[in-house]
Formats: sequence, C-alpha cells, structure tokens
Amino acid sequence: MTVNTAVAVLVILAAACAPAPLAKAPPPASERPGQFVPFVDHHQHLLSPAGATRANRLLPAVDLPEDLARLVQERAAHWNDPAALAPLYTDDALARMLENPGWIAGRSAVARYLGTRFAAPYHLTPVSFRRAVSSAEIAGYLTRGEGADAKPFAYFLLALERGTDGRWRIAAETPTLPGPVIEEPETAEQLISFLDEVGIRRAVVLSDGYMFDSPKDGLPGAEAKLRAVRAENDWTADQVARFPERLVAFCSFSPLEDYALAELERCAASHRFKGLKLHFGVSHVDLKNPDHVAKVRRVMEAANRLRMPIIVHVRADATYGREHAQIFLDRLVAAAPAVPITIAHLWGGEMFSEEALAVYADAVSAGDPRTRNLFFDIAEIAYAVSKSPEALPKVVSRMRQIGLRRILYGSDGPVAESATPLESWKRTQTLPLTVDELRIVASNLAPYLR
Repeated sequence: MTVNTAVAVLVILAAACAPAPLAKAPPPASERPGQFVPFVDHHQHLLSPAGATRANRLLPAVDLPEDLARLVQERAAHWNDPAALAPLYTDDALARMLENPGWIAGRSAVARYLGTRFAAPYHLTPVSFRRAVSSAEIAGYLTRGEGADAKPFAYFLLALERGTDGRWRIAAETPTLPGPVIEEPETAEQLISFLDEVGIRRAVVLSDGYMFDSPKDGLPGAEAKLRAVRAENDWTADQVARFPERLVAFCSFSPLEDYALAELERCAASHRFKGLKLHFGVSHVDLKNPDHVAKVRRVMEAANRLRMPIIVHVRADATYGREHAQIFLDRLVAAAPAVPITIAHLWGGEMFSEEALAVYADAVSAGDPRTRNLFFDIAEIAYAVSKSPEALPKVVSRMRQIGLRRILYGSDGPVAESATPLESWKRTQTLPLTVDELRIVASNLAPYLR
C-alpha cells in the first residue's frame, strides 16, 4: 500500500452539537418565582446498566492475527517513547495531528509527535480489521482501564504496510479526540440527589422498557425482546422501591408486540407500577395504520380495565400533526375513559406541533367528554421551542386554553441525555407565564398521586 492510498482510507469525522441557547433570558430576580418549586416531577427516567450499554453502542473488541496483534501491542507499550516507536513506522509514515487538523510526515517526526502527546498509558483496542498480502487496516478505540472497566477516550485508525523483510509497519495513523460519549448508569439514589438540589419532593419514573423492543434495537425474536423488556421494567421497579415515599414507577413496552397485553397484566399484578408509559416514536407506531391503532387500542382498553394511568409520547415522526392528534383522541384516548392519560411534552414530543396542540386544546376547551381525564406534561418544552421564539406565545396561549390545572410539571431524563431537574425548572421559568401561573403548574399533582 502506498502512503497516498493509506491516507485515502483514513476518513475521520468528529463533531459535537452544543445545546442551543434559550430563546429568552430568565426574568429579573425580583420577578422570579424563587420562593416555590414544583412538588412533583411527572416525567423522569433512570438509566440501567443494560440501558447504558445500549445507549453507548460501543463495538466489541476483535482478536487480531498474531502478527498484527504484536504490532498493536508494541505500539501501546511504547506510547511515550519516541525512540522505541520509530521502528514501528514506515520511512514515509504520516500521522494526523490532534490539535490542528493536518499531517506530520516522516518516521522520526511521527514517532516524536505521537510519543509526546498523551499524559498516561493507554491500550489500542481493535474493533475491526482487514488485510491483504501487503497492506492492512485496523480501526478501534484508545482505551484506559482493564477488562470490563476499560473506557474509550479516543478513536484510532491505522494503515499498515508489510515490508520486504516481512514485518508490518504503520504507514499512517489517525488518532481522533474526543472519543465516544460514554453514558453511565443513573440510579434512583442519584435521581433523588438531583431532585433534592432543586427541592422537588416526588417524581414519576418511566421505565425505558420500550427501548428494548424497538424496531431500531434489532433484538432477534419476540422472546429475546420480552426478556429484555421485563428485565428493564423490573430493574426500574427495584430502584423505585428504594424510595417508596418519593418515587413511583411506570412500566413500558411496545404496544405492537404480541406479548404487550401479557406484560401489562404482569406489571399490574406485581403492584409495583403505578401506570404505563408508551412511546410511539421509539415503537414506530403509525397512527394512520389501522392495524397499529387497533393494537394500541387493545392495550389502552386493558390499562383502563386494570386502572393503570397512561403517559404517551404521541409523536412518531416528522409528519405528526392534526390528523394524527385527531386519531389519537378519537380512537385511543376514548378507549381509556376511567384513567388519567397524560400527553407527554404538551403536544406529544420533539419539535413544536402547533396543529396537534390545537386539536387537544380545542377539544378540552370545548368540553369534549373524552378529555375529562386528559392531562399534559411540559417536559422539555421550553428547550424544544427555544429555537423558535415566535412559538412561545402560541404555546402559552394553548396552555391557558387547556387550563393550567391540567398542566403537569416534568423535566425528562436521565440527566446524561437531558438536563438536571434544577436546570429544567430554570428553563421552564423562561416561558412567558405569570408567577401565579407558574405557581399553579408547580403545585399540580396528577390524580394518581393525590
């Protein structure tokens, strides 16, 4: 492999998106509701060890052929020794610089550069390789720690050449920082500390079970999905049970799976769950598909019979709007008249849907009997509309049309994927509500907590 070819195969793309700034600064201290905070966070999540593994989605390490493995081991062993590193590279080797995107050329320069860049030892953990007669490529993570405790902090890609002496050498090396963002498990104890930081007394903890039977996850077969869903639901219940005076749990799963009714019955019979969380986006529920609607309706009818309150993330994709909201109201909300149903994120999730929110607000204000037990949490809505200042007055106007007594405070979680309850409450205060209106929202309790 020539150096030019080696360079051509190195494609490194690293980008990070910072959260957008809020559309409106908090009001002056004299106007802030500093004397009160929400009593309940109605929309929270934990992060189980299984959930963290799923979220991180690190590729597993692979075993290299002995000759390639020896080179990688020597490269790691001499991480801070330029003189010992130099023989591992070809005469015309290249290395990509970490600080300034650009290239270092030549064996000695490359060894000197890479041998003086890091402050502590590390391993090169390969996750992929390919080889031909005289060329090879290895991709992986730079990691620190041993075994299960090993954590990646950067990526690497090596292009190798076999010399006339039969030895493999590195023709081009590209280390890339930062590495993957690693989410750590978040327990009930940690959630309690976050709630205490702002002074929130109670929280509704929504199981992430629906993540494990999502079509996105690719688990093979219904049995594997059900095992993973049950394990996640039970882990959530176990965590919540450590703080019974402060936390309640909702179970979850895909309503499209054949085992959905059985898992709902199991959750209800355990008496460890207060209700049911459904996420149409993660579960790929299509509200314009009559078969999907029928399956979800059966689940909601069963939840109604079992007196299990329901929280629903209604938005499934970018097409979500008036027609979807009307179907949800006509076919699904109507199927569970005896239990509280909460529409998550006010209009149903993600980017602002003026059309969907109008359907719900108009139905409530018109006295539609199907909305008698309909509630709305405001988890992340201040952040969702922060890029669209023109949406703020529309959102607040619809909240007032619905009636603030139906609006439940929520922040979302886990913190690794969202914001702390304290940060979320500060964001909520940027909504153009009066102090008295914020006080009402902060004091509201879902009926199942009264």
